[in-house]
Amino acid sequence: MFLCRLLLMSAAVLFAAPTSKPDAASEAIAKVRAEWAQDLHEKQFDKIVQLYAPDAAFLLPSGDRIVGRQAIRDLMKNIMSIFTSEITLNSMVVEHSGTLAYDSGTFSETLVKVSDGSKTESKGSYLMVLKRQADGNWLIAQQVWTGTEPAH
Repeated sequence: MFLCRLLLMSAAVLFAAPTSKPDAASEAIAKVRAEWAQDLHEKQFDKIVQLYAPDAAFLLPSGDRIVGRQAIRDLMKNIMSIFTSEITLNSMVVEHSGTLAYDSGTFSETLVKVSDGSKTESKGSYLMVLKRQADGNWLIAQQVWTGTEPAH
């Protein structure tokens, strides 16, 4: 009988809804994610590149690898000269250990063409690998996107 009660109590603890609040690292990573989406929408290229480590890599759905802050800024500036992004990031998993973390989830995006206001819908998955810097800030080290790529 004791073993049965112990098993039931253990199961209740295992399957109970989490009651703890997100920790400081998870909150900082969520802030990076939110700032990234806002800066992209507002076309704040100089601000958005500051969310990346200097040697960061941005991996496109096509397989192309864009490396370094300036190259990432140029890519975003080129795309956003054609489109305005209305992106929603739905984080599904945030994990961290030591100085490394990842944020994985799905996205949906409406790209509004600057020239005529026409819209293109896109959706897929994303993964951001972040690294905590010496000053405590988290920066994007690697970022990858999968899903449908809008026609240019």
